Amino acid sequence: MARARTRGSPVPSSLPPCAADHPHLFAGQLLANWAVVVGGSGMARVRAVKYTHMPTDTNPKLRVLLLQLPVPNNPALNVPLALGYLKAYAYAAGLQSRVEIELLPRALADHAGNALLVDEIVALAPEVLGLSLYTWNSERSLAIAGRVKAHLPQLQVVVGGPEAQRDNGWVLEHPAVDVAVIGEGEQTFADLLHVWSSGGLNIGAEALAAVSGIAYRQGGVVHFTTDRSALSDLAVVPSPYLQGYLEAPADSMMMIEVSRWCPYGCSFCLYGRNMGPKLGSRYFGLERVVDEIRWARERGITKVHFIEANLNLVPLFWPLMRELAALNADHRMTFYAELRGEHLTDEVVAALHRADVRYVEVGLQTANPAALRASHRRTDLGKWAAGTRRLYRYGIEVYLDVILGLPEDTAAGVQTTLDFLQREALGPYDVFTLQVLPGTAVRQQAEQYGLRYQSRPPYYVLETNQFSYDQLLRLRRELKVGADLDPDAVEGMPMPRTTALLRPTQTCERGLVSQLWLTGSSVAERLAQAAGRLATQVDLVLAASQLVEANAALATCIACNPSSIIDLYLLCDAEPPTPDELRAWRDLLSYQPGYLDRVAVYGGAGVERQDQRVSPRCFLVLPWTSAADPAAYGGIAEVIWRFELAPGEAVPAGAWRAAGGAGVWLHLDPNCVDDERAMLWAQVQGWAQDTGRLVWPAAEHPGSVLESESADLTVYAGRI
Repeated sequence: MARARTRGSPVPSSLPPCAADHPHLFAGQLLANWAVVVGGSGMARVRAVKYTHMPTDTNPKLRVLLLQLPVPNNPALNVPLALGYLKAYAYAAGLQSRVEIELLPRALADHAGNALLVDEIVALAPEVLGLSLYTWNSERSLAIAGRVKAHLPQLQVVVGGPEAQRDNGWVLEHPAVDVAVIGEGEQTFADLLHVWSSGGLNIGAEALAAVSGIAYRQGGVVHFTTDRSALSDLAVVPSPYLQGYLEAPADSMMMIEVSRWCPYGCSFCLYGRNMGPKLGSRYFGLERVVDEIRWARERGITKVHFIEANLNLVPLFWPLMRELAALNADHRMTFYAELRGEHLTDEVVAALHRADVRYVEVGLQTANPAALRASHRRTDLGKWAAGTRRLYRYGIEVYLDVILGLPEDTAAGVQTTLDFLQREALGPYDVFTLQVLPGTAVRQQAEQYGLRYQSRPPYYVLETNQFSYDQLLRLRRELKVGADLDPDAVEGMPMPRTTALLRPTQTCERGLVSQLWLTGSSVAERLAQAAGRLATQVDLVLAASQLVEANAALATCIACNPSSIIDLYLLCDAEPPTPDELRAWRDLLSYQPGYLDRVAVYGGAGVERQDQRVSPRCFLVLPWTSAADPAAYGGIAEVIWRFELAPGEAVPAGAWRAAGGAGVWLHLDPNCVDDERAMLWAQVQGWAQDTGRLVWPAAEHPGSVLESESADLTVYAGRI
């Protein structure tokens, strides 16, 4: 198993470079009458949190419910900033007396599986459901909306966000979609709410046709209204943080938008789309931005992401850096920003350092002049490299990206990029595959450059006029290995939880189910009962002998929650099932390809298939004495070795490394004294960090659980 590289930034490696999905475009979330907070291992640590119901029929206000689903491996980043903008703008426009807009507590939106979300929305019976669509959540969101509409046929579903584009037919024509907001959303959404709250939900097409910036279906045909002009001055949008519309968990990251502008026109990116080359007043004022940061500090938030394509180019930069240097003199907060490398002078970098801007993205994508020209990317490579090296000198962590599959790029062009990085002493870098995103110029030019790409998210390029799929697959693997990244990891896939094999001591009859230990009786019945309450990641522990017994109930769970990642741990006391037996078993389970399955296409699925199944993710828990070969299970299961460490025995780091597999289920002798236990766990933790393997403790001990689930950027190094 290749070693995974973990970086200390709070930004997920699964996001596309240049943050192409810009969050100020229409977004939303859910409301639930109850939600759960998941802490520790499994359903034994779930507590209910009561929330106010949406208004009933005795309240004439239009009931609006908004939904934004998270990046699969990093719900901490699912800050519904755009949703807050929608509510703040609509209420500032005077709609509060006629419309009730609710936001779902994040404990539910970030962790609940499809079945529970559908049940909650149906129970609340909204009249309008708004969906914020990004590459990572659009298919799941629309599937949920379709199931909700089957129960609430009068429901109006409004979609927006970067996925709602004129050239993205699968979204606009989806049977669950009634209206799509194209472009910046605040004005358009407020206009829609005004129309519906005035004339009712059954207004004719004429009324919708008068709302600029939307697409709607009539008689099965998609109609577009006139384009919506973007806001000329962002000061009219109140801060959803300062208005109290957004939650602020201390362990989350705060997203602060600085401007809605980018002077560049890279063909693969959505930043700055339809916003013109001039900034004008399309940025938020210094006082507001600083007040939001101060608001975050008061709530214990320590991570802030500036949503801005080129922070060092906006007029706010210098006064903001001075304010942050004073406000954050104790360096209690750390900041993430995207910067333009050519303009990183010594003075700029010193200011970033004083403010504790610790993590920065400066792009690159390619150093091949032909690919730069074809991508409309204006980069002065010499100045860019010099600016980036200044960041290194100040100890600022830098993120460089290399994109494979760009127009006019070739194998020689990719080598030019790698040579440039080495010659200029730059690195490390991450490797991405080109996403042919809706609404981008590169999609319009796809035929010109022979781009064949996935029709659904993440829209990975599969072939170009310069590369076949097999060539891209091979080159991607070489670059990942060269960058010390696991070539088999699925970007965006949640890490296995090292708490999964801690057996729960009690059960929970209500709330999210994130762990099921079903090695006793009534396996199928208990599993079926949990189908409607599953979380987005579930640890399921079974005896290997119970696999067939659980199959039908497991299939039901998957059908109800096709987006949930099920980590299946099979405890094997005798001979484990063979790889062929496991493949035959998994082939019997229902399978609906989703976002992560398509992300995994470069695992070798092939250009025609366009996806590769990633869940259930199967782990065989074997006795240390088993003769099984972990390599034989490649692509279908990972091996975890059960190891009992006797008192006084040293950690057999070399033997564990040689054994292969995903890691070790470690049992410590209960007679170990605390000092010895702490010393052993320190050694174990060091081994795990050195090898990229994981350690599952068999019992809770101080320092026993590796904090993999809280490391935002850790990428699982398994082969599945």
